[in-house]
Amino acid sequence: MEAKYRIDFDEGNVLESVTYTLVSEYDLKPNVLRADIAGDGSGFMLLSVKGDCDDVILGMNYLREIGFKVKELTGHISHDYERCWSCGACVSVCPTKSIFHEKGTMLVKLNTNTCIACGSCINACSVKAIQLEL
Repeated sequence: MEAKYRIDFDEGNVLESVTYTLVSEYDLKPNVLRADIAGDGSGFMLLSVKGDCDDVILGMNYLREIGFKVKELTGHISHDYERCWSCGACVSVCPTKSIFHEKGTMLVKLNTNTCIACGSCINACSVKAIQLEL
């Protein structure tokens, strides 16, 4: 199974070896999709985790037990092409390049297969053409 999570942390657990523990103790394959750490040591990371379903559950429960806030990302981004101006503001902030200008037409397009639903594009869109569907 593969699942995506938002993991929030604070200065008390920022130095924990999260990915190492998930690999060594739970036989999972984590992939950090995005991470942000503030000056005070708090922050978040978007993590894709592959592995046996039971191992994923155990690994995420472990993170919760040691003080991380763990939320599974089950939503996806939708793009209203009629409302979109193709200004590209969302293109410039997409960490996975899932929103892009189509060659030839320069229209903004969304690849839902690579989108991690981080929400960066939502904040960048001035005409609200991008929404998070839960």
